[in-house]
Amino acid sequence: MLVVVLVVVLVDVVLVVVVAGAVVATVVVDEVASTAEQALTAKDIVIRRRCERRDRTEFMSGATLGEQEFRFDVVAFDADDTLWHSEDGFHAAEETFCELLRPFVTEGVDLRAVLTATERVNLPTYGYGVKAFGLSMLEAAISVSEGHVSSDVLEKLLSVIRELLLAPVRLLPGVAEVIVDLAKDHRVAIITKGDLVHQTRKVSTSGIDHLFDHVEIVLEKDVSTYERVLRELDVEPHRFCMVGNSVKSDVLPVLALGGHAVHVPYHVLWELERAEQPVDHPRFGQVEAITDVPFWVRGH
Repeated sequence: MLVVVLVVVLVDVVLVVVVAGAVVATVVVDEVASTAEQALTAKDIVIRRRCERRDRTEFMSGATLGEQEFRFDVVAFDADDTLWHSEDGFHAAEETFCELLRPFVTEGVDLRAVLTATERVNLPTYGYGVKAFGLSMLEAAISVSEGHVSSDVLEKLLSVIRELLLAPVRLLPGVAEVIVDLAKDHRVAIITKGDLVHQTRKVSTSGIDHLFDHVEIVLEKDVSTYERVLRELDVEPHRFCMVGNSVKSDVLPVLALGGHAVHVPYHVLWELERAEQPVDHPRFGQVEAITDVPFWVRGH
């Protein structure tokens, strides 16, 4: 008999695999961080950055210092697949999931569809990010195999999750230059959703966290969330521009709020982020690469 026990310890998820009453694997789904890393929050990152950065006037001239008028006071960026690569890792993990589970299911079963459906059902409970994806992947493996999946396969899936959590941040081409450029005459921010610990770690190890005035890691990107963030930033919606790869999360709620949005497509998109683009919307734009964003922001 196969029993899988999920134990949540603080922000880490521990999976205990029990076969016939014996524990065969105990795995912490997130690498145990040091006490300092666990205590680090997005707010701490911003405070640290402001203390370390001594050349603020060099980056914050123009409109922010009252010398020149621009369309926007704040330009915010999504993180995953906008500033750095992310979805490629999830896509590879899905492929591994399908390969490992194929021997345990009837021919013709769409394993990728099963995994996506499981993620959709679990979103309200697990949220976004690698840990949420990992839990859904394990749940889907047990469910679709009717409990026959082996402990060896579960351990391999756990290894995939661990690799995703520990993967280094890989910036997209031109990102650092774009942020430095826009910070000359705008406040720049990160607004991203996902697991707080993992996303904070990615921001703090990206090498560009010191360029941002504000970092916001949220549970969901909807109108109410953007309303709250804009209040904290003390910016009116029409003076705010959001840049991201997801029409659903980075464009539609911002437009509904009265803000501007720029879509920067990424070559891989999570199925649950798909949405129709707005047509001929006066506050919407799409560019081919992030390096085109400054031109759009400053009025084409």
